Amino acid sequence: MIWLLVGALVFFGSCGGLLAIGYHASQKEEAEKVRAQDPKLNGQAAVLARFAQLREKQGCNRILVQPSTHLKEPRTIALDMVKNDHCVHVLALTGTSAALSMKYNGKVALTQPLPPSGASLDYRLCASETAPHSFEIEAVPAAEPFTTAVIECPRTPAEGGARSGPDDNRKTGKERVQGMVGDLVKAGCTHVVSEPKIARGEQTITVTSPSNPPCYNLLAASFFSDVKIGAVLRDPQGKSMPVPDPDSKIRVAFCAPKAGEYKLTLSPSTGDYFAYAGVDCNRFGPEGLKRLKRLGK
Repeated sequence: MIWLLVGALVFFGSCGGLLAIGYHASQKEEAEKVRAQDPKLNGQAAVLARFAQLREKQGCNRILVQPSTHLKEPRTIALDMVKNDHCVHVLALTGTSAALSMKYNGKVALTQPLPPSGASLDYRLCASETAPHSFEIEAVPAAEPFTTAVIECPRTPAEGGARSGPDDNRKTGKERVQGMVGDLVKAGCTHVVSEPKIARGEQTITVTSPSNPPCYNLLAASFFSDVKIGAVLRDPQGKSMPVPDPDSKIRVAFCAPKAGEYKLTLSPSTGDYFAYAGVDCNRFGPEGLKRLKRLGK
């Protein structure tokens, strides 16, 4: 009976101890959750302040990933980036003494190193390739809260961005192309196949031609003299056809020798906007076969 009483006391004492430990752990976890809801501690206030700075100084205005707070678990941010498109700022901030670290899990090499561990991470990503980019962020110690977000920002010219907006007819080269179209119309090429269009980056135009058609002229120009627009022209069999050397203003003309699809690719040397248009000229007129023969000589 004595041993039974001693055993019971030990058993109930152990249960009481376990209950006390469980209660203490529960109280601690609840306190951590409450603490993690404080915007000053979890980094939300700091993220919103950083948004305001980026909007004012860099013109960033589109939030790709809304601010979200994380506790005890790493945060993975997956982004589908487009080559030469907008840059992004991947943000992770905390108001505690935790050290946040960022790891990159993508397959495309980054052009800039990741930031060192700290309470404030701000990584500017300007994709060099069109591909998924994935980042993993965690806090040490893991019990400290942190907030992550992603905001989109325009590229600077140094990063391959445009030196003008798409609505500036002068600095996108549109006015220059309109002048080129006008000159051909005065020369007798009255059929404008496509009106001047503003573009950025590589462009491919498919020209479907019947037998013995008018001569097609692709006119392209940039406002900036240092922008060189290169062209590649291929016949329906994929064979290269003559084109002018890269320049800030080019005219690619061909009088299709046979019916089929002709592929014309334009490649500017910078990320600036440029413009292009298409004009048909009389095959047997001065701007048709006769001009091409003169150029050939």
